[in-house]
Amino acid sequence: MRTADNAADSPRRAGQAHTSVRRRAADPAHPAAASRESEIRLRVLEAASKLVDRLSYDEVTIDAVARASGVSKSTLYRHWPSRQILVLEAFTYKTNLLTHVEDTGDVRRDLHSYLVALTRCLDEGQTASTVSNLLAEAIRSAGFSRLYRQTLLRERRQGFLVILQQGQRRGQIRNDADLEVVVDATYGAIYHRLVATGEAIDAPFLRQLNGFVMLGCATPAYLEPQGRTS
Repeated sequence: MRTADNAADSPRRAGQAHTSVRRRAADPAHPAAASRESEIRLRVLEAASKLVDRLSYDEVTIDAVARASGVSKSTLYRHWPSRQILVLEAFTYKTNLLTHVEDTGDVRRDLHSYLVALTRCLDEGQTASTVSNLLAEAIRSAGFSRLYRQTLLRERRQGFLVILQQGQRRGQIRNDADLEVVVDATYGAIYHRLVATGEAIDAPFLRQLNGFVMLGCATPAYLEPQGRTS
């Protein structure tokens, strides 16, 4: 009998199968099939993301998702070769929905809005358990690590980068600032509190973190006239 643990033992095969399924579902030569596949995937991701909010990582099982979504286990395994991959994609789906930030024209304000939205995603129910365990899975498995970087990590980093790049184009962020390093420092500070220290990721912390980023990479013309340091 196939189990989630057995699927996780072959991360490379699982990742290849996952990519293959997504490619078939998006095949324009079969639009009706693609539409049905997309509908099923969306139903499952919505159900799984709700489970992630209220259950610990270990409790979000294939059985639990099948019951919540009304989709058979065999269909779930056809789309997501392991429980770990399903939870990763569900959590990525959830955070993508909740971290969209409008461009207000002010990099400090937009970055703070993104930090607040991201923190709310990480502060839901049992989310810390999910984040910690997904990170642990990525450390243990090279195949899962690739998927982790290509989905959740890439999406969150891109959210930071878009805001900083917009600020750079407006002359609010220095052109010589290494935005990749800025993102590492900012995102890393949140993860450090969430996974390592357990300290609060609260409003004062987010204001100080935002101020730290601005002091490190904002242009003098943006900072000095308005005193924008926090």
